[in-house]
Amino acid sequence: MVSKLVIRIFGGFGVGAVVTLLALVLFNDNGDTVSAHLIALNLLGSMLIGGYFSVSALLFEIEEWSMLKQTLIHYTLSLIVLFPVFTLLTGWVPLNPHSLLIGLLFFTGTYVINWLGWFTYFKQMEKRMNASLKQRN
Repeated sequence: MVSKLVIRIFGGFGVGAVVTLLALVLFNDNGDTVSAHLIALNLLGSMLIGGYFSVSALLFEIEEWSMLKQTLIHYTLSLIVLFPVFTLLTGWVPLNPHSLLIGLLFFTGTYVINWLGWFTYFKQMEKRMNASLKQRN
């Protein structure tokens, strides 16, 4: 179990680092100068988010929990863990009520869209598996 966690954490760090690198390459104007400190904070933020999501996905492997329980715990933990990264570490979401509300709405909307996508995917997979079983009988 420990090796699985380590692999997930470092895999998430890698994805976060690649996302930051792509953002730097794609969205940096040739005339822009960015401090190494700012790049490091954004890189660290992306890596922490990647590591968190890689590990937190394990919640969805707890078969004793309903999908609703898994989702609510994952969403709540995501807000608790990611809030300091989004606000204090990287400054991606400024610490004022208006920005925090917009950030919360954007995060929640993205979360719901992602959840609905996975829900739809697994429902389709369930239908195909049931159809396959019916053909066998």
